[in-house]
Amino acid sequence: MTRPFWRRRLWPGIVLAALVLAIGPSATHAQVEPENGCQVTLFAIIALPGSSAVDPKLAAIQPQLRKLLPGHGFKLLDVRSKRLRAGESIGCDLAQGWTASTVLIQPLDENGKIDLHCALLQNGIVQFETRVATPPNQLFFCDRQLDNGTRLLIGVGAR
Repeated sequence: MTRPFWRRRLWPGIVLAALVLAIGPSATHAQVEPENGCQVTLFAIIALPGSSAVDPKLAAIQPQLRKLLPGHGFKLLDVRSKRLRAGESIGCDLAQGWTASTVLIQPLDENGKIDLHCALLQNGIVQFETRVATPPNQLFFCDRQLDNGTRLLIGVGAR
């Protein structure tokens, strides 16, 4: 059974730490400039059952990861960050034929949210896609269990 693509209630303690890790400490002071697009960060973590290893790049959020998935090790697969304008995309290579991509639909809508289209693909075939309107500086996640028992965590944030 797969979990929903994004879950804002997931990891209340991890959101701030992961945001700083993924898009930098200046994110809380950044303003979205609709005419110039916005900075979008896409990252992926693999959770390995039965492992205790944690990628050193994830040390800041290790306690939250361990609380979320006890008995798992964690490895950062890829992080990409790029300033996008409407219609532009960013992608991550997640290994074993998996890729993640995010397209900026609109930098700021009438409610002050950033409109994004996200997709998770395996060998070029869409496995899941969703459109999300999120406030600036807030992450959302995809949690997908893979056939081999590992879990793929995808995070997306924009500012």
